[in-house]
Amino acid sequence: MPLSFRPLVCLVVLFAASLLAASAQARLEALDDQQLADVTGQAFINLTTDSANGINYSRINFGMDVNTQLNINKLELGNYGRTGEPAAADLSINNFALGTVNADDSINPFLIKNPYLELAYKDSKVVGVRIGFGEAQGFLSGDINSFTGNLAIDIYGKGNYLGPKISCEWYDVLCGTAKALVTGAWSDTVFKAQAELVCGPNMANCNAGDPDPLRALYAGLKDGTTLSMPDSGAVANFLVGIFKSSNCDLLGVTTCFKLSDYKTLPVGTFDTNTNQFTDTAKGVFISMQTENLNWRDPQNASQFITALAGAFMNMPRNADGSGAVTLSFEQALQGAVRQDTCLGSATHGC
Repeated sequence: MPLSFRPLVCLVVLFAASLLAASAQARLEALDDQQLADVTGQAFINLTTDSANGINYSRINFGMDVNTQLNINKLELGNYGRTGEPAAADLSINNFALGTVNADDSINPFLIKNPYLELAYKDSKVVGVRIGFGEAQGFLSGDINSFTGNLAIDIYGKGNYLGPKISCEWYDVLCGTAKALVTGAWSDTVFKAQAELVCGPNMANCNAGDPDPLRALYAGLKDGTTLSMPDSGAVANFLVGIFKSSNCDLLGVTTCFKLSDYKTLPVGTFDTNTNQFTDTAKGVFISMQTENLNWRDPQNASQFITALAGAFMNMPRNADGSGAVTLSFEQALQGAVRQDTCLGSATHGC
């Protein structure tokens, strides 16, 4: 397969530059023997090795926190032809940015904890490169053209917004009952749905609502997914669980959404009521590999994540089940506007 690691190498260089920019500057001073005896610590850079299923891994761990705000005109990895795929690249995002900028030019940085760089070898040849973040939190912006990998999204909203969107045939008593409950007794109740990369409606290469980890154009509820009511009891969840998403539709509500409509995504656990982050996203990484490759799961060292050959971006669910990205029902259905990502008069990557 004609795949070059060069684009990811460029990304590594940019990433390394951000690490250097974030590093503290200090003057070196000699310590006497007593001072040395009182000091213990660990280098902020260390190398680990691993092997599994015929693949050897070398990993450089950076034990540091990085706060960054960056803009890239175009992030594109894995640009080559794939049979049956209309998109040109595995991962393609125009005007890519991490972090946001306020009206007074103050910065809301994107937080990265414990980043690392990992190489995978097979028969003495490099078959994979991975840039990973132990934890990540902040806003990711861009015009998403295609996405290959894993994108776990939690969608939250109250019944008073969702209910009016439900559309029922006049003879569908069960649907009508659900609409009455959601708009009435459950109007102030929080509903939740779990979304992922899926095939959208009227796509030639796959069926609407099927999982689509390869050059996806849509995210949404895969077939069979139900709503839940996190703050309600078993009976209420049983009733709402009767209704399942099918062919990008749930009770007349569209459940598949174009990725290009989401200009800014909150990475990490995000409270849509207070618009504040409450936790980080774990296990995020970008990789390129010449074959389908198993990378060790950062959240569970006994498990592996299979990255498809080409470019792959992993934004999985946290170990507690929460999604890497959180949206409101309104954002899911109408799109998320881009937040400002450029300082002053800058225009590139904005």
